Amino acid sequence: MTMIYATLMFIFGALMTSFYHVIAVRIPNQESIKGRSHCDACHHQLRWMDIIPIFGYLINKGKCHYCKSKIPICHLFIELLGGLIFMTSFLIYGFTLEFIIVIVMVTVFMVESISDIKYNIVIDRIWMIGLVPLVVIRIIENSFFTHLLSAAILFTLLYLTAFISQKITKKEALGGGDVKLFIFIGFLVTYQLGILTLFLASLLGLIYGMIKYRDKNNGIPLVPFIFIATIIVYFYGQDFVNWYFGLLGM
Repeated sequence: MTMIYATLMFIFGALMTSFYHVIAVRIPNQESIKGRSHCDACHHQLRWMDIIPIFGYLINKGKCHYCKSKIPICHLFIELLGGLIFMTSFLIYGFTLEFIIVIVMVTVFMVESISDIKYNIVIDRIWMIGLVPLVVIRIIENSFFTHLLSAAILFTLLYLTAFISQKITKKEALGGGDVKLFIFIGFLVTYQLGILTLFLASLLGLIYGMIKYRDKNNGIPLVPFIFIATIIVYFYGQDFVNWYFGLLGM
């Protein structure tokens, strides 16, 4: 029975991730999220089988059914990733509040990551909507004030870092959207793990920047790296902290 539920979670995750992509593309362009998707090249409305996550891509061999233009393979990878995260989260937590927290986290970061990659935009309404169920859950768990403090510390730290960096370098080091996103992260993890998330995200972004050269006038979208770092820290952050302090004999 568990494997049946896990399979359903994979399918549900892939479906939702496909929808997240629609939201991330349409909201910055001020388009309605209602209605069937269309081909970006020929703008022809897609058939019902074309919009089935994963299978739609495979059936059409990565091309539009109508104009035969290539569909970026990242669509397939994103849907697979979403399905795997949903399934893995269910296998770890089952139908619990912790599972809901992970789903909210993935939902917000999937949309924000795609939006940041495509348009360098963090959609504030997305993380603010995602914050609502987190606040409710933290109240139920009696940890609201702990996470409120965490959110306040992380936001203040990021804001001061961005402000000081801008004064020194005369350039925007951190986008305002990235800074505000850490309010949401504060309700996911404690501020100690939030700082670890920032460090890991910055490290991943630095490595990416060194491997893939970008014009110095174009910034690197940081949200995808914040997403990766948050996932790692959420699942393994406390183990890492315990291991680190163990090395120090603390």
